[in-house]
Amino acid sequence: MSNRALGIYREPEFSPGKVEADAAILDAVLSELKREGVEIQAMDAVSFASGAPVQADLVLPMCQGPRALKRLAEIEQSGAIAINSALSIRNCYRDLLAAGLETAGVPTPVGALIPADEPIDARKLAGLDLSAGVFVKRGDLHALAPEDVQRAADRAEVESILADFVRRGIRFAYVQQEVVGRVIKFYGVSGGSHFSVHPEDNEKEIPEAAVRALSEAANAAAGALGLQAWGGDAVLSGDRFAIIDFNDWPSYSRVRGPAARAIARRAISLLTRTR
Repeated sequence: MSNRALGIYREPEFSPGKVEADAAILDAVLSELKREGVEIQAMDAVSFASGAPVQADLVLPMCQGPRALKRLAEIEQSGAIAINSALSIRNCYRDLLAAGLETAGVPTPVGALIPADEPIDARKLAGLDLSAGVFVKRGDLHALAPEDVQRAADRAEVESILADFVRRGIRFAYVQQEVVGRVIKFYGVSGGSHFSVHPEDNEKEIPEAAVRALSEAANAAAGALGLQAWGGDAVLSGDRFAIIDFNDWPSYSRVRGPAARAIARRAISLLTRTR
């Protein structure tokens, strides 16, 4: 019997402006697996979370909601391989992400998770210099709207952003020290399958030594978080960099073809290893 793969599309509410791009990378990976003789199936996250019948040796989940992650964890316990696992996806929520990056020992700006609906506790922000600029980010998921990540230049602006979060029902915020430099987006697949960098300014290439160092750090972060398909953002200043964000299974829009092939290769490798 051939291996069976199930793809789960990301919930639209967690994919603002990228519903089609997110679906496209999942479809591309499933097509690659089909070429390798794997039986494929795909469904939306709501159907998956509601308990639709599933028979899969491999699950490719882009879902991020609690109900879907709970179901995914149950299917993993029955023996299915997941790229990415429910735990690793949850590790990319902001309330856990900073600890994961710290465990990996990678360069990342200092930050603090704080309640949005309580007076600021100066002790929790002791490692931050608010006057040097900070970013206030929603403290659960990645940004779902432009207002979910805002720059603040002082305590008063931080408090104003927190009040806005509370009005929008966001209970926690992650305050992260600003790092000045070039913003770089990176994409990766674990096991050395793929790594690429893409500067937002598109003006000049990134030094090869910086790419190697960032690749090593990003792979270490992915390992600490438990991810197989991942991406993120870093800020490069000279030959130094800091990872400012890390995501489970991005859309890989700039490298969809190579990334899809790399994820499929990684999936088959993991299937072979465990069967």
